[in-house]
Amino acid sequence: MSDTTKTAAAPAAPAKTTKPADKKPKPKPGPKDPKKQQLHPLQAYAGTVGEYGANPDGIYDRFELHTADEPARTVKFAPHFGEELRQLAQPGQPITVLGYLHTTPKGDEHLHLASLDAAGTTARPLSPEATTVAGTVAELHHDPKGNLNGLRLAEDDTELRLPPHLSEPLAALLAVGTALTASGRQRSPRPGEVAAHPAPVQVELLTVGDTSFLIK
Repeated sequence: MSDTTKTAAAPAAPAKTTKPADKKPKPKPGPKDPKKQQLHPLQAYAGTVGEYGANPDGIYDRFELHTADEPARTVKFAPHFGEELRQLAQPGQPITVLGYLHTTPKGDEHLHLASLDAAGTTARPLSPEATTVAGTVAELHHDPKGNLNGLRLAEDDTELRLPPHLSEPLAALLAVGTALTASGRQRSPRPGEVAAHPAPVQVELLTVGDTSFLIK
C-alpha cells in the first residue's frame, strides 16, 4: 500500500487595501496684491500732441505728449477712443491730459489717459453708453465677504456698482454723506422691456472733492 502525502493548501494572500489619498489642505489665500488695491489720483499734464502710435494689430492706442520742460511722455488710450481722439487732437495741437503714470512689468512708463481737453472740448474714453450722475452717498453696499461693492445715492436712489478688488481704498474714501460725481456704464432697457427703476451704473470715473480716480 503506497503512502499518500497530503499537501496543505497555501494560505490565501491577504487582500490589498488601498489607503485613501491624503487630502492636501487648501492653500490659504495670500495677502492681497497692493498694486490691485490702489486708487490712482488723476493729474493734469499740459503739452502738445506728437506722433500717434499703434498696437501690434495696427490700431492706434497711443501718442506722444510734448511739454516745454520735460521729455516727451507716451500717452496710452483705449483703442475704441482712437477715432474721436484723432479728430479732436491733431499733431501739434495744445492739449491737457488728465491721467496717471503707469509703469509696466518691463519697466516702461506711460501716462494712462482718463480724459483730454482740446480747445475747450473735453472727451473721455468711457463706454459708448456711459452716463454721469452726481449726489451724496445714502447707503454703502457690501458683498458676502464684506467687500464694498456699491452704494446708493440719496437724491434719486441711483445705485453705483464698484469693483470689489478696490474695496479697501474705496471704503477709506467713501462714507454716508460723501458728495461725489461718477461716470460709467448704465444698461438701457431693450425693446419690449419695462424698467422698474434705473439700472445700476458701473463706475468707470469717480470724482470726490477736487480729486478724480479712474476705476478699473
